[in-house]
Amino acid sequence: MKKSVWILFCCVGLFAQDISIDEMVSQQSVRKNFLIVKTTKVYSEAKKFVTEFSKRSGIVVDLRGVSYQKEVGLTPKKEACLKSGFSYPCYVARGRYDDGVYLSIEHSDAYEGFSRGYYVVMAASGEIDKKTMQNVKEFISDSYIKKSSVYMGCTH
Repeated sequence: MKKSVWILFCCVGLFAQDISIDEMVSQQSVRKNFLIVKTTKVYSEAKKFVTEFSKRSGIVVDLRGVSYQKEVGLTPKKEACLKSGFSYPCYVARGRYDDGVYLSIEHSDAYEGFSRGYYVVMAASGEIDKKTMQNVKEFISDSYIKKSSVYMGCTH
């Protein structure tokens, strides 16, 4: 029910403003920085890396309730998807309201401008200060910042 109301609200807004869905999403998106420390096509490799890197660097792991399910890929539990008004499985790109320093595994397909089919290990998002960058570079010299648009519009 919540999702239907949200879709109706967004569609009414579209007709009132005479803009396309792509334009609406673009207007409600912001560019975010993501500190990338590893990419791999194998989830178990990303998971092992996150565990080991957390121990070495002291950066806390925050998977935000998303886990790997062999049948569907990355998703929160079914109850969390349904509670948020999404069908299961659901995956929402990181970066909406959770900027900070953390270790997380994300799926590249959800990020504009990222190569498809990868699990991306992130060490931070949002405004990434020099101290964080230097700390990460001590361990992962080829870490880098990548920007992507993140939809910040309607939340459930």
